Amino acid sequence: MTGSFRAEQIGSLIRPDALLDARDAYREGRIDLAALRRAEDEAIATALQMQKQAGLDVFSDGEMRRDAWQTNFSEAVHGFEDEYPMRETKAPDGSIVQVEVHSKAVVSRLQQHRRIVDVDASYMTQHAPGPFKITMPSPALTARAGYRPGRTADYETYDALAADVAAIVRDEMLALVESGVTYIQLDEGFTNFHTQAGVEAIRAQGLDPEVILARQIELENSCYEAVRREGVTLASHVCRGSRTSAPKSLSTPERDSREWDWLCERLFGALHVNRFLFEWDNSFEVLRHLPAGKTFVLGIVTSLDGSLESQDDLLRCIEAASKYCPVDRLALSSQCGYQGSGTRDGSHMTIEQQQRKLELVAETARKVWG
Repeated sequence: MTGSFRAEQIGSLIRPDALLDARDAYREGRIDLAALRRAEDEAIATALQMQKQAGLDVFSDGEMRRDAWQTNFSEAVHGFEDEYPMRETKAPDGSIVQVEVHSKAVVSRLQQHRRIVDVDASYMTQHAPGPFKITMPSPALTARAGYRPGRTADYETYDALAADVAAIVRDEMLALVESGVTYIQLDEGFTNFHTQAGVEAIRAQGLDPEVILARQIELENSCYEAVRREGVTLASHVCRGSRTSAPKSLSTPERDSREWDWLCERLFGALHVNRFLFEWDNSFEVLRHLPAGKTFVLGIVTSLDGSLESQDDLLRCIEAASKYCPVDRLALSSQCGYQGSGTRDGSHMTIEQQQRKLELVAETARKVWG
């Protein structure tokens, strides 16, 4: 089963205005949790119907129950700062905007007060019209983003914090598998290595990127190994950002996929997953390192631009990739989530455009793999 999914969507789907309004009302104390859950259920039901109509092989709840893709951890665990920090960033038009950052600092010892994704999994078990995935942030990402020297006083080192985060993620994954969930995806564990500039920045700090990456792989593997069993799909996703990013498409590539080579060469053999889901633009040579038994999901349909890619372009990309990796070990997806920030500034297209993108993914996959 782990290699049979050919068309999927990585993470978040665009939140409808009614859900964004409900989330705002809940944060402001104008509605209770039950009312928010009803708004989430309605949005997820609509998203499932859209994915079914599009023809995807794997269903997602669109991460509708979260402020953003990574916030379900900090929402379930005490020890983080109370409010999301704000940060200045440059928009595609060059203007400076304030955005809400959803990675909170850890300011005290972590204490889990509820399950992370039990509500998500329970609803999908009952309502998904086919196989579904549950997504969570990688423990490496949560620890890396949460550790702030001088503020994270209850943890002397990143490693100490990372061990606690990994234990929580591992227990959640065990609970998911025991309840019948068969596809788990961890997100963004290795974003600090996704460009050569990032790797060189680590070296410039006097650190060895090989050692740091090996430590992060070991951390994430401790979660995968706890739930490795027949019939369970384990996946790792890494992206390059989908918020206030410049739109791009296959016809006007602005990034070189060779930036991934250093990371991919090391992850493919060492990370204990069935599937890798990466954004891709060009240059597929590194896929020659993908071991037998693992699937690479080509993220070549952009979530940053509402214009629809040409199916011929997608087919050419798949053909180019197949020169380095057998086509039966490839699959297709869109790039990253469609509303990675979870807020009104997080999407780059309409819900209708998003559906056409997902339909294109499914139609192209059927053309290639039947």
